Amino acid sequence: MMFITLEEAKLHLRVDGDSDDSDITLKTHAASGSVRRYLKSAADPYFDEAGEVIPDKVPFEVKAATQLMLGYLFNQRDEDSGREFEPGYLPRPVTALLYPLRDPALA
Repeated sequence: MMFITLEEAKLHLRVDGDSDDSDITLKTHAASGSVRRYLKSAADPYFDEAGEVIPDKVPFEVKAATQLMLGYLFNQRDEDSGREFEPGYLPRPVTALLYPLRDPALA
């Protein structure tokens, strides 16, 4: 499940060529999963009955948040040297994009 395509991910990361495709794909799945878990049931409208993403239903904020999270995962592979976020939480810019879309009361 990916909220953005591999091509969108590579464009965001400014990666040419395909030598990093498997790593970028893995991290895009991880970033998308983090975004979905944060949104909880508010993300349900972005999926069909089979659990596949409906690209036209995904808001720009969700795509941008996924790209930002991907950037953190790709560029800070081993650590969070800039202390951008607390363990267990998404980086603040990611949360800022997603917070208005989420209903925290929903489980």
